[in-house]
Amino acid sequence: MITDHLLTGVLLLTVPGILFLLAGSPVRVLILVFSMHIVFTIGQLKAMQISIFRPDDLLLLLLLLLWLISLPDMSMKGIKIGVQGIFITCFLILISIAALRGISAGRSSISLIDQIKTFGGYFFYFPLLWILSDKDNSKWLWRAFLVSTIIGSLIYTIKGYIGYGENVFIRKTTGIRVATRQPNAFAVVMLMFIGRLWKDWKNRPAIIFIVPSLVLMGSAIILSQTRGIWGGILLALSSAWILNLFRKKDGKAIGRKLVASLTVLAGLVILTVFSVSALGIVSTSNIIRRTGSESGSYITDVSTFSRIVAWSAIIEELRGSSMIVGKGLGAVYTCYRPDIGSVVTVYYVDSSYFLVALDMGIIGVLILLGIFITTAVRAARLFVRTDNQLRAGISIGIFCAVIMLLFASGFAAVLTSYRYTVLWVFLPALLQSEIIREEKCQIPAAVN
Repeated sequence: MITDHLLTGVLLLTVPGILFLLAGSPVRVLILVFSMHIVFTIGQLKAMQISIFRPDDLLLLLLLLLWLISLPDMSMKGIKIGVQGIFITCFLILISIAALRGISAGRSSISLIDQIKTFGGYFFYFPLLWILSDKDNSKWLWRAFLVSTIIGSLIYTIKGYIGYGENVFIRKTTGIRVATRQPNAFAVVMLMFIGRLWKDWKNRPAIIFIVPSLVLMGSAIILSQTRGIWGGILLALSSAWILNLFRKKDGKAIGRKLVASLTVLAGLVILTVFSVSALGIVSTSNIIRRTGSESGSYITDVSTFSRIVAWSAIIEELRGSSMIVGKGLGAVYTCYRPDIGSVVTVYYVDSSYFLVALDMGIIGVLILLGIFITTAVRAARLFVRTDNQLRAGISIGIFCAVIMLLFASGFAAVLTSYRYTVLWVFLPALLQSEIIREEKCQIPAAVN
């Protein structure tokens, strides 16, 4: 929309732009010049038909611009970046070095642009901290994520129902499958929603909204038939169930809490599976078959074998110093893919950890793990200690979402998936904002 109506938009913004310039602030003049540079650059790219920017990229640029404007007003003052923020800073430095190495090595511009935008999403941790420092902003942003996920899940389920659309496949043994990366985002929001409902049930939305929403999100995840997501969700919920044993703030007997949570969860799973089967999208037997392998063993499964071959090829590429610091962004590897029956040379691999290892070495993998492991640990600690039920729900939701992402990223490029890294970094940013609020609540008690 922006690129199609760029000239009209520039003309409409000319008068307020000049008034903004006449305000006399050197910082604002600099930002205005910077904004004009972005606008005209986008116009040039549009004229040359170079599709570097998508509409979501432009929205992120706007967010970045607003954040830059806020800095002279000291809007970030008093906002601690936290341990995960330190890891993200280190990761961004490493990304910059890897990008320079990739450019100097003459790597493909397509792969470089794709990876710079993908990894660059982690930078938005800092603008998100600024936005989430306002409690009302947190509410509205969460609602936007939830509504978007529900709408996306509905579209996803409809594609499965009609059996038509992009990336819709029909398999002999497991039925309809919609193969996109969206279910990773659906799973994150669903787990956060479940966490909020679990610990802040008194402030829940209407039941007539809750049940269809969870069923739609669950149905979309089932239709994806992605075992990495399924296993990640199972691990996340079981970990949360165990972690709940250590929380003493709810005022309920442990046995009652555990039985109630298991009953509700089992009921939700049964309802979701029944809904998908009743609509005739995927039968229960097809869903059960998907939990196994067509060959009868995960070791001999062609998809698993293809991943192992690719991972082995990457390990072969990482020799000497490359094992420590990687080969730079845009690095490629060559291997035979049993699933497609041909030799390929690509920069993409089904595992975020091996992808980061190829580009940034073991150091990059450890720092990436550091971002999300510290987020999970700090979320668990906040969940156990806080008296605020909403905060407990938010923290356990973040804990579950991060556990799922860490598990799924072993078998797919989830944490390094373009267009979703900003959503992933929203998790540590939201957690840090809640930790800051919790610390502020504890100050009066400490003084007394």
